[in-house]
Amino acid sequence: MIVITGAAGFIGSNLCRKLNLHSINKIILVDDFTQKKKQQNWENIEYADKIEREPFFKWAEQYAQYIDFIFHLGARTDYYSNSFDVFESLNIDFSQRLWSFATAKGIPFIYASSYLANDTRKLSAFAKSKYIFDKWIEKQRKTPPFWAGLKFFQVYGSNEAHKAENASNVFKFFQYYLNNEAALYPKSNIIQDYIYVNDAVKVLYYFLNHLPKSGLYEVGTGFARPLSAVVEAIHKRGNKKPHAAPSGLFGITKDLFAHEPIVFQSDLTLLRKYAYKQPFLTLEEGVKRIF
Repeated sequence: MIVITGAAGFIGSNLCRKLNLHSINKIILVDDFTQKKKQQNWENIEYADKIEREPFFKWAEQYAQYIDFIFHLGARTDYYSNSFDVFESLNIDFSQRLWSFATAKGIPFIYASSYLANDTRKLSAFAKSKYIFDKWIEKQRKTPPFWAGLKFFQVYGSNEAHKAENASNVFKFFQYYLNNEAALYPKSNIIQDYIYVNDAVKVLYYFLNHLPKSGLYEVGTGFARPLSAVVEAIHKRGNKKPHAAPSGLFGITKDLFAHEPIVFQSDLTLLRKYAYKQPFLTLEEGVKRIF
């Protein structure tokens, strides 16, 4: 069986569908299934069982011998919250317990980290929680037989509507486009690496089947793009001309970053050397897939 935490979420639900396409349905979905806004993400997935987060460890101890792999993709991803308590509970404590369980039972373990944790100039509470877990792992003498932390850059695509303001910039500006809103052309010094969710899932599937060198890997396209490129890609696909925005990012960054130019771009050196070598879709190619 394959355990996937965050299975009703964005990347998790897309991974489940990828596994189903390969006739893998012995999947244990772990998430908060009381959230109605996530229901459409998982209701058509073929799976063996679904478990709420709270009783998961009791269930896992009982069925540990049947678990072949753990994907830990569940996390609190409120990028703009400054309240650290909930991040500490879900992103650190739960993750440490899951790592310890995988280590004790000898189960391969992959978890999702964040590219934001690479920039220590001003960590958000979310990025800080991911950074703390990454650093905690570095100190562990005992590990699962295989493990990998994947530092995903900005992932976009299907099944992210439930994330609201924490959705990708591609999703947000796509909604502006659908609503025919005028202020669509952003002026920003934030340049980011955007990776289509299907490509991110292909990396996860590769790791499942090949178990490359354990360690932390950055996962993005390797090319950072300004927000203006996102808007242009959306309007080019829809044959509309983007309107000029009067100022700012319409609350997207919410002063999280400083005003000097900041580039978030993945370094694929380790990924290409030890693991996944297939090309990724460009931003423009990925945008075509979500229309």
